[in-house]
Parts: sequence; C-alpha cells; structure tokens
Amino acid sequence: MAPPPAAGAARRAVAAPQPRPSTRRPPLRIFEPEPRRSSRRGLSRRGQLWLAVAMVVSSLLVVVVGDAMVAEGQVRLAAVQTRIDGQSTLNKAMQTQVAGLAAPDRVVAQAISDGLTAPPSVKDLPQVPLNVPLPVPVTSAPLSKSAGVAASTTRAHSPSTATGAAKAAATTSSTSSTAAPPTR
Repeated sequence: MAPPPAAGAARRAVAAPQPRPSTRRPPLRIFEPEPRRSSRRGLSRRGQLWLAVAMVVSSLLVVVVGDAMVAEGQVRLAAVQTRIDGQSTLNKAMQTQVAGLAAPDRVVAQAISDGLTAPPSVKDLPQVPLNVPLPVPVTSAPLSKSAGVAASTTRAHSPSTATGAAKAAATTSSTSSTAAPPTR
C-alpha cells in the first residue's frame, strides 16, 4: 500500500524551509592539546626510572653485604676449627699422660717408694654371678667352741638375745675408744 500522492505534497508544504547557514567561517585559533594524564595516579616516567635504578643498586648492595657476611663466617669457622684441633691434640696428650701415670708398674714403684711392701702372694677371688643373692655373713666372732655352740643355739631360738649381745659388744668397744683422750 502506497500512500496517495497528494499526501506527500502536503507534508512538504508544512515543513518550513530552514535558514541557510552563513558562508562566513569562524576565525582560526591555534590548537594546543592539554597534557595527557595517565589513568593511574603515581610516578612519572622519570620517577619510575629512578625507582628501577635504586632497586637494582640496592639489590646489588644486598648481594655484596651477604657475600661479605658469608666470608666473615668462614674465617671465624676456620679459626674455631684450628682451636678445636689444637685442644683435641692437647686432650690426647693429657690422656696418654694419665694412662702412663695409672700404669700398674708405675703405681707399684710409687707405692714401694712411699714405704709400702708388696704382698708375698696374691690370691684371686672366685667369680660370683650377680643374679644370685649371697647369704648373709656372720659378723659376730665365737667366744670359744662350747660358747660358740651355745651362742649358735641361742641365736637360732631367740634372735633378740643375739641382738642384745651384739649391742653389748658395740657399747664396750665404744666406751673403750671414748675413754682415751685424743692425741695431738
């Protein structure tokens, strides 16, 4: 459906003609663009360059200081190792000296020079197993054969009597030792 031709002409008549723009041009001006601003705030290129140079220099300085500290530690370690070696040598020499002083021949010679005499014979004791309990030794001396038999029967029947006899023997020996004045 096409519109009737009369309708198109009516539309043209209604539209008012527009004034023509003037043919005069505006005066020319010098164009100076505004300086560009970066979208992020921060350092300029020169500041970034100085920051990069400072970081490189500081990292090299850190490497040099670290290397110097390692070298100093190695020097200290070598000195301590030398001292340890010297003290270890001294320790071995002193151990050898102590072993020589504790040798049986030297101990016997020192004892003889101090006035001691060597025993005429030496008796070795039998080996005793450590996991077997030993019997309790008798510490009181028998008075005589008949008294020893009586004392052993008395001890077997009455242990308090044997304890009393041992106490009496201990008091007589302590009174005899306290009766004598000490000599100076």
